[in-house]
Amino acid sequence: MKLPTDEKVQHKVWKARLAGYEEATKLFQRLEEKSPEFNKFNGLIRKFVIDSNAVAQEKALDAVIVYVQTAHVAGRSCADVVSGIVTKCLNASKQKTKDKAMDIIMMYIEIEKQEPVQEALMAGLENKQPKIVVGCITALRLALRDFGTKIISVKPLIKVLPKLLEDRDKGVREETKLLCIELYRWIGAALKPQMSHFKPVQVQELEAEFEKLPAQKAKQCRFLRSQQDLKAKMEEETANAEEGGGDGGEDDGAAEEIDAYELIEAVDIIALLPKDFYDKIEAKKWQERKEALEALQKLADNPKIENGDFAPLLKCVLKVIAKDTNVMLVALAGKCLAGIAKGLRKKFAPYAANSMSTIIDKFKEKKPAVVAALREASDAVYLTTNLEVITEDAVAALENKNPQIRAETALLLGRCFCRCTQSSLPKKMLKIFCTSLLKTVNDTTGEVREASFQALGTAMKVVTEKNIAPFLVDIDPIKLTKIQECCTNAVLLNAKGEPRGGGAAAAPKMSEPKVVKPNSAKVTKPPESKPPSDTGSKPASKSSAGGKKKAPVKGKGKKGGGKEEVIENALSDEAVEEKAANLLPGDTLTSLTSSNWKERLAGMEKFTQIVKGLCKDDIPCQVCVRVVDRKPGLKDTNFQVLKLRLELIAHLAKNAVFSKRSAEFCLSEIVDKVGDVKNGGAAQEALSCIAEAIGIDFVSQEVVSLAFIQKNPKNQSEALNWLALSIKEFGFKINIKPMLETIKKAFAATNPAVRTSAITLCGVIYMYMGSTLRVFFESEKPALLQQIDAEFEKVKDQKPTPPTRGLTGAADGGGEDEEEVEEAADIPVQDLVPRVDIIEKITPELLEEMSDKNWKVRGEALSKVTAILNEAKFITPNIGTLPDALKLRLADSNKIMVNTTIGICQALGTAMGPHCKNHVRVIGPGLIGCLADAKPQVRTAATNALNVWVEHTTLTPLVECEALSDSLKIENPNLRTELLSWLSEKLPSHRILPTEIRQCIPHVLNCLEDRNGDVRKKAQESLVPFMIHTGYDSFLKASSKLKPASKDQIMAILEKARANLPAKAPKSKKPAATAQPVQSAPSSRFDDYDDDEPPPPKEKKEAVSKKTVAKGKAKAPPPPSSKKKVEEDTSDIMNLTVPKEQRFKEERNLKVLKWNFTEIRSEIVEQLNLQMEKNFNKTIMTLLFHKDFKSHIKAIELLIKGLETLPDETIGNLDLILKWFTLRFYDTNPSMLNKGLSYLQDLFIQLADADYHLHDIEAVSFIPYLILKVGDSKDNVRRDVRKIFKLICQVYPASKMFTHLIDGLKSKNSKQRAECLEELGCIIESYGISICQPSPSQALKAIAQQISDRDNSVRNAALNTIVAAYLLIDEQVFKYIGNLNEKEMSYLQERLKRSQKSKGPKINDERPQSARPAVKPQQPVTGLQRPQSAQPKASIARKENYIDIDCDMSELPAPSLIEVDIDYMYDTLPQPTVKPRPLSTTIGFVISQITNKNINTCIQALAQIDDVLKERPEILIDHIDQLVLLLSMQFKMVYSTCMGDENTPRDDIIRLYRCLLCTLLATFQHEECAKKTSKDILKDILNSLVTILLDNRLMDLDEGPQVVRSVNVTVIKIVKNADFTNIMSALISLLQDCAGSDICTPKFLELIMKCLWRLTRMLPNTINELNIERTLLDCHLFLRAFPSSSWKERTSDLPLRTIKTILHSLATLKGKKILNHTGLISSDENSEIESYLNKVLKNDVASTNAKNEVMNTEEKTPKSSSKPKSFSKGTQDMLGEIFKKIGSKENTKEGLNDLYDFKKKNPDSDLTPFLKKTSQFFQDYVDRGLKNIEQERDGRKSASSEVSAVSTSTTTTSSSVVSGQSDCANFYLERLKALRSQCGLDSTQQNEKPQPLRPLKLSESEKNSSTCSSSESLAVSEINYKPEEEEENEKPVVPDVDVSGLKMRLERIKQLSK
Repeated sequence: MKLPTDEKVQHKVWKARLAGYEEATKLFQRLEEKSPEFNKFNGLIRKFVIDSNAVAQEKALDAVIVYVQTAHVAGRSCADVVSGIVTKCLNASKQKTKDKAMDIIMMYIEIEKQEPVQEALMAGLENKQPKIVVGCITALRLALRDFGTKIISVKPLIKVLPKLLEDRDKGVREETKLLCIELYRWIGAALKPQMSHFKPVQVQELEAEFEKLPAQKAKQCRFLRSQQDLKAKMEEETANAEEGGGDGGEDDGAAEEIDAYELIEAVDIIALLPKDFYDKIEAKKWQERKEALEALQKLADNPKIENGDFAPLLKCVLKVIAKDTNVMLVALAGKCLAGIAKGLRKKFAPYAANSMSTIIDKFKEKKPAVVAALREASDAVYLTTNLEVITEDAVAALENKNPQIRAETALLLGRCFCRCTQSSLPKKMLKIFCTSLLKTVNDTTGEVREASFQALGTAMKVVTEKNIAPFLVDIDPIKLTKIQECCTNAVLLNAKGEPRGGGAAAAPKMSEPKVVKPNSAKVTKPPESKPPSDTGSKPASKSSAGGKKKAPVKGKGKKGGGKEEVIENALSDEAVEEKAANLLPGDTLTSLTSSNWKERLAGMEKFTQIVKGLCKDDIPCQVCVRVVDRKPGLKDTNFQVLKLRLELIAHLAKNAVFSKRSAEFCLSEIVDKVGDVKNGGAAQEALSCIAEAIGIDFVSQEVVSLAFIQKNPKNQSEALNWLALSIKEFGFKINIKPMLETIKKAFAATNPAVRTSAITLCGVIYMYMGSTLRVFFESEKPALLQQIDAEFEKVKDQKPTPPTRGLTGAADGGGEDEEEVEEAADIPVQDLVPRVDIIEKITPELLEEMSDKNWKVRGEALSKVTAILNEAKFITPNIGTLPDALKLRLADSNKIMVNTTIGICQALGTAMGPHCKNHVRVIGPGLIGCLADAKPQVRTAATNALNVWVEHTTLTPLVECEALSDSLKIENPNLRTELLSWLSEKLPSHRILPTEIRQCIPHVLNCLEDRNGDVRKKAQESLVPFMIHTGYDSFLKASSKLKPASKDQIMAILEKARANLPAKAPKSKKPAATAQPVQSAPSSRFDDYDDDEPPPPKEKKEAVSKKTVAKGKAKAPPPPSSKKKVEEDTSDIMNLTVPKEQRFKEERNLKVLKWNFTEIRSEIVEQLNLQMEKNFNKTIMTLLFHKDFKSHIKAIELLIKGLETLPDETIGNLDLILKWFTLRFYDTNPSMLNKGLSYLQDLFIQLADADYHLHDIEAVSFIPYLILKVGDSKDNVRRDVRKIFKLICQVYPASKMFTHLIDGLKSKNSKQRAECLEELGCIIESYGISICQPSPSQALKAIAQQISDRDNSVRNAALNTIVAAYLLIDEQVFKYIGNLNEKEMSYLQERLKRSQKSKGPKINDERPQSARPAVKPQQPVTGLQRPQSAQPKASIARKENYIDIDCDMSELPAPSLIEVDIDYMYDTLPQPTVKPRPLSTTIGFVISQITNKNINTCIQALAQIDDVLKERPEILIDHIDQLVLLLSMQFKMVYSTCMGDENTPRDDIIRLYRCLLCTLLATFQHEECAKKTSKDILKDILNSLVTILLDNRLMDLDEGPQVVRSVNVTVIKIVKNADFTNIMSALISLLQDCAGSDICTPKFLELIMKCLWRLTRMLPNTINELNIERTLLDCHLFLRAFPSSSWKERTSDLPLRTIKTILHSLATLKGKKILNHTGLISSDENSEIESYLNKVLKNDVASTNAKNEVMNTEEKTPKSSSKPKSFSKGTQDMLGEIFKKIGSKENTKEGLNDLYDFKKKNPDSDLTPFLKKTSQFFQDYVDRGLKNIEQERDGRKSASSEVSAVSTSTTTTSSSVVSGQSDCANFYLERLKALRSQCGLDSTQQNEKPQPLRPLKLSESEKNSSTCSSSESLAVSEINYKPEEEEENEKPVVPDVDVSGLKMRLERIKQLSK
């Protein structure tokens, strides 16, 4: 049958299908993994397994097995195939069919399709056929057995067990029992809680089976394809375990412990609560409350509880605990709380703090049952949270008066500490607890003391005594001993609540692999060797058997990257003879031993030919070596024969199974020939090949040993040379200790060549070991040491090249070789050094001598330590407590001891090498402390010692233990100078440090202000190194806490340092992967070479090394990555793994940085890299983020190809591609830029063809950066960008494009502005005037402003754009562009004349009629969407109209073609200067003169406007915004320019100020004009006026105070008369800007808030005028920018309280209706507004309304029912005296107390007559004071006592004069000036005129009362209203001094000074 295979398998005849299945099996075996042929069968595979014929089905299953094993697309068919297997194969009659079906299921799991497989099998459990159910259970059990719980999910299996165990079919039940046993084998006791649903009989049976199971943990025995490294690791550990006869260590494949909690179904106890639970829990009868709690306890006993809203429930439970008088119910509630906490676990965290506080307060109960229940509850609650949450409550409880609470709290802390680790109990928290516990250890109650000892002892065990010791300095020795005893007895618990002994016991096992010898090879299983052809003889069979034995090798494996050492027995001579005879034909064997060299040569050639013809496993290696070595062997006198012999051995080493036994037969002879003149090279190559076969370590030791045994100097020298070369080729993988002995022998040789080779070898080893090697030769002669040092100096700056050769694998796998070499590159050289354990010599007696009082004894002890270190050279890190003893000596009072100790520390660091990191936290701070010494020698020695330690350990441990920050905190100039200098050297080249380095920042800033000049200098030098690790922002944030006096100076220093930061910050490890692998970290971080410059020599050397690597067999680390790249090149360059909708969502939710920057930052690039690597393959990612522009060009070429081949993927990743191009816009290479722009044009053409619409996020992240390139200096770039602009308009709304181009006009680049204007003109011509955004008026005004530009091209482009608009809307363009000065207007008129001349029918022909708007300019362009012909023609018309305004118009020749039409056009068209409304235009022109630089011109314009305001103010209504804006601009100009210009007369400035203020005041006195002023204009004018108010320069002028007073009046008038909504919005917006600005002064902010406070007081009268929706939106925007949580870090939260006061006032006035006004706030946003309003309505408004209702009810009751009590004359006098006291400052408190007592005695008294005439504020103040007194007398602290106290001094209504003071006005004036100067107020004002009223100056009490708590936020002070009202009414200031007023001001200043 000649049908194709894919048709055969679908044939109706089963025999045809059978043949097709067989062919398919063979076909699948031949195909490669990614062959497209597999796609043909992807849809047919399911039919294979459901074949109706049993015979064909069996063959089909064979084909499916091969298909799943081989095909890369096999996973796609998984669900269908497994479903077919379940239904058609698991119930088959043939066992073979079932077995193959099981194999397919397991194979699918192996290719990582475990989830669909398990789903299909779980679905099969629902089948009605028992056979299928049994098969599915069996498959699940086998899968669990082989793959374990990490692959097979256990939870779904446990759910179905009860149902399966109750199945009526016995087979199902039995198989389910087996599944239960397998489950127990993996998850252990976690299964038992689930067995509660089983029958008791089944439980007994299962438990009996469980006991029979072995105790060892289950291990994974089959692995996914991604777990092959785990498989190799487990095989190696198994081999190691077999060798050692013990446990192979913990395996990754072992069963992970499963928490039974995760397997339990959660119970929703809230839904199960009794319906009357909440009624009963509040019942008065304790029996009912008990019933409710018992019902709750039953539910709380569920081990897992469903999460929900537990707040109401817990509120009831905590209420019982806190307030219930029945202790039995308290204990029951405690148990309920514990059960809920245990059931919810971490989900209980939101309620933990409140619960713990209640429990701690209830610890005062003495009943043991209650205390036990509370302890259980507190422990359960703590498990759901952390120490930080309970810290505040615990510390407060330790200071509680009740000893029971103190004792139980200390015990609770002890129990909490035992579950902590060092990371969860940091120093900061430890310090807090220790401070409180140290007080309680001295408590008078014994229980408290004991509990405190236990808590401190437990904490000591957690953090170690060394870390807690600094906090226990002041405790006496007896108590310290007690704490240490408790520490010894303390038992620390793990997360499960079990003692931590298991982890500690297992630790040595974890560290065992580190003891492996460095020369051990990696282990893997070799393939089975085929036996020789003739195996008849007995010796041969022994040899074969011997060759298969596995040698136990200690070592660490990695993916089977090495080969297992094969121990081969030595063959007998007879066996060798026999095998050689079988191998070599005829007389070849005889000719090898012939005396005739020619016969030997012919024999060797034949021998070589035969061996090379054999495959690896067929070569009897030992036989061949021994034949070659047969006499004369390798001592052959003929150099040709000898060369063939050596080459054959090299071939055998490379291409046969070469063992150490084979090497033993030839190494001695080969070494004897390494010095041979002719064949020395061949001998060395043979040695290298043998080293590749059996390891360089073994061969090198043998070669050197044999060479020095032979006593031949030539051989010795060449052997050492070979060894030096081999180390470079193989890497440093030799045992250094025996090699050093050989090198020392070579140093002692008489032959100079041997000594020279030894020195050269030392130089090579030095490249790997560094200065450590020098220590081994210190005993050599000085002359020799000088030669060694000279050699070391030569190679000092060289780095070892990557290894080019390595140990070959058993099966020549390239990948394995690469991994071997990769591991070799990471060998810790320091571990090769033999180290001495000196712990036995560090005796307690020696340590005691080191701390002896006698300095001589201490000196002798230090000498002993020095001798120990000198003798040992290199030591292990096991040195006991020697570091602690040395640290004490570093602070010795005897400087000789200090110097000696520093030397010991330096030697100790050298001796331990990298192992000293265990002790740097002890020694490091001590050495840093020595930098404070006054002697330079000590500081220098300490610096050298520090360098040694940091060289081995880095700065990280010192940063983590806060040694650096603690040292910088000490105000010692020597310490700070030396430490900062040292850090300045170390930090720049150091790798990334932990975040604790930021703790040094405040101390570095303090050093910048140090009195010592050297400290300041070093601190400045250290700024850049610190910023490299912390960033500039960290310094900026820390500087906000500096004093204002020094902040500006330090900010200048920080800015200077910021400018000196390197171009690129230190890179993390992840991005560094894209850098060159051989480059060092500093060069990759800072060296950014230009493309055109040649790279430094270092890179050339690296390139050479890379070429060398390419030639070798084994490869250096880079080739594996290149191999991966080659593999990935076959895949598509991009995919749709992460859809862009997800990225858009992340950007909208602010989960990623917004794409908004002015210069490229590293975090922006890194973010893009992370986003792109998910959707782009590694090849293009390497090119995209390479430094070389050539790589960028290659990447763009790949993207161009992707436009054709991957259109959907290109659109799906469009946002990432556009973002990448924005980065490239900052590059300067022209070829790359041109390529990129070409690609972008093609891209947008394709997008337009696909009818794609550009997303706003894509546009915002690309268009602004494209607009930057339109200002490029190259014409072709600008031209291409303009083309892209037009293409973008086809996929993106032109109106939005217009907005981006308008923003581009803000650039300083004139070319960019000109091009943007040109493009704007084109858009207007093509789409009409309605395209202008945000409105034609605003857009054309912005364009018209460019007419005044200095650049000629910008002016011309602006004029042409305006002309384009004029051609559409005619004269209306003048209304839109506003007023221009004369020069600009003349330019525009000239250009319009030219356009009129060239207008004619030409334009009408060119522009389609539908594209031109009709008479109404506001009509959008319709009828033609983006006309393809209109755009280019319109641009042609623009070019024809383009006339340079600076050229001489008379020189321009007029085209003769249109001369006749010019006059005609002049006659018919109106002149552009004719305005439709001449009066309005004139007014606009006059207003524009306000900003004239000439003061007289400006004043004249103001005078004209004043006349208009007096006579016809309605004319100005349409111009009011323009008028106020220009007034604001002129205010700013006077403030910034005129006031700083010494040439401007001060009288003119005062005159101009007065005129401006007069005009502004007149404007806002006109109600309609004031109401018309918009929000933005009000914001601008208020900003200008408040700035002038704070201008101290005005106070130096004679009439300056009067100007300030006028400004003050003007501000009040604006606030009063402006539209209430606009002024409120303007002030809130201004407040928001101030809060977010670093340059805004506190005074400015205060004045803005005072304006808002004034508006708040006006709210009751103006609430109907207010647009509440807008006000709430403004408040929402403020709180969104500055949430409540952000104010905790600020010094003052007055702005926040001001906003909340406004909200409170609105809520009070509107009630619940206020919630209907939140429509402008988006529902998507989580606004604080609504929650705060609800809170206000709930807490305050309800009580206020209730109060009002009561008052209204009282008012409505008939007067006859209750008349107010009348007072006698004496009582009235007494009340008068009381109110006098309240009105005086000194007796306010006394007066309020008297009034309170009076009201207590006379509860029916009515005080209204006495308070009627006072202000509302005074009445509120009295009410508030009485409430506070009532609270104080009831024992409750007043919430507003501070506010009342401050307000007291400023709410005086009495006019009484303080006695004892002089009535002289001058006396008060002088005293006022003195006090003001002391407070820093008006210190510059020295004139003798009366002190002016401070602008908008509210007292401190006003500020407090207006921003106090929510309950008092309406009580805004009315103080200082009278002066403001006088100013509002514009009453002149009375020159006579009012003494009482001065006294009040004096009192206010006193209050401020406090």
